[in-house]
Amino acid sequence: MAIQADNIFGTFSGRVGRVVGVTWRGMAVLRMAPEKSSKKPSPAQVLQRAKFSAAMGFLNPIKPFLAKRFGKMEGAKAPFDLALSYHLREAIRVEGNNLQIIYPKVCISKGHLRGVEGASAVVEPNNELTVEWTDNCAQSFANPDDLLTIVLYAPSSSEFYFFENIAQRQDTSVQLPLPDKAVGVTVYCWATFITFTGEFAATSCYIPVENPHL
Repeated sequence: MAIQADNIFGTFSGRVGRVVGVTWRGMAVLRMAPEKSSKKPSPAQVLQRAKFSAAMGFLNPIKPFLAKRFGKMEGAKAPFDLALSYHLREAIRVEGNNLQIIYPKVCISKGHLRGVEGASAVVEPNNELTVEWTDNCAQSFANPDDLLTIVLYAPSSSEFYFFENIAQRQDTSVQLPLPDKAVGVTVYCWATFITFTGEFAATSCYIPVENPHL
């Protein structure tokens, strides 16, 4: 059933013949309805669909953050669309019949702010994560009060952990308590800076986590 509001120039939803009315990014749009096909998908199509599912499954938990911090709109592509395209292209590897996330290629933010440099991360005996970085305040596109965000991911539980605005660029180090499900297991770490006003972000960096207790 199709529904038209007000007049032909008003909101339209549903299907009439081969035309479908939808709302897309707040706009009323008419599209041609897709035709059903009995054609078997090619191996390349099957692989692309599997990569898409893997990327969506990995990124969905952090979608709100990516939607705010992964660059700006590019034409019709929103920041999350850009993040999805990037990870499909750069961060998923085919290993035999399996797909793997390439964690050093994962990116949680994109922007022109100066990023985190000279970073290291070590798990301490008290299950705290010590993260250190270089003070690059004197460089362009960097401010002493830029705020640090750390994101951890534990593959064993498929959970992300966010530590937002936990330190300033000028601090050069911070200690974070590891969540229970991130203790005694492999964790991956990314860091980014965001301006004090929240307006601009840096392109995130991957920080290898040294854990002598594993």
